[in-house]
Amino acid sequence: MHWNVLREGSVPLDLHEELAGLLRAAYPHFPEFFQGRRSWSYVRPELRVIGWDDGRPVATAGVLRRFIDVEGTDQLAGVVGLVSVHPSCQRSGVGLALMREVRAALLGLDVPFGLLMCAPRHVAFYERAGWSLLSPRRVRYSPDDTTEPQPFVDEIARTTMVVRATATADAEWPEGAMDWNGASV
Repeated sequence: MHWNVLREGSVPLDLHEELAGLLRAAYPHFPEFFQGRRSWSYVRPELRVIGWDDGRPVATAGVLRRFIDVEGTDQLAGVVGLVSVHPSCQRSGVGLALMREVRAALLGLDVPFGLLMCAPRHVAFYERAGWSLLSPRRVRYSPDDTTEPQPFVDEIARTTMVVRATATADAEWPEGAMDWNGASV
């Protein structure tokens, strides 16, 4: 396998199509997403981490720098999403390798933290990859930034994960409610 990181503006159309196919395979329960060349869900990422095997993408994640409002204070983070590994490569270590590459990308973006929300069944995977589960907290986010404006979701999130990137070892993600000021990647 080999890895690369591409800025969103340099992803060629044919690669968008390949990534959309990978995302369809990894997320078959979301048939409304990833049709044709659409290789994003709610908002396009700033950059893509892509793992290649035998000339085809088999793992990917997206990262977008964003200020998250935590109790009135802006906290810079690299919001991570679209984390996916082709089903033929799952349970082989590719996912953990992907998350190591994501961490390197976060360092390259010079953000103190990486941040993501996931399904409860994926928490243990992210913890193995070095991410920490935040305590349940109120979050506010847009359900989709790619269509007409919609009301923001306001809920208690129980599966928000964080990882230190450039933050010092003693730095902690701040406590309190979080306003994402947009959608997740």
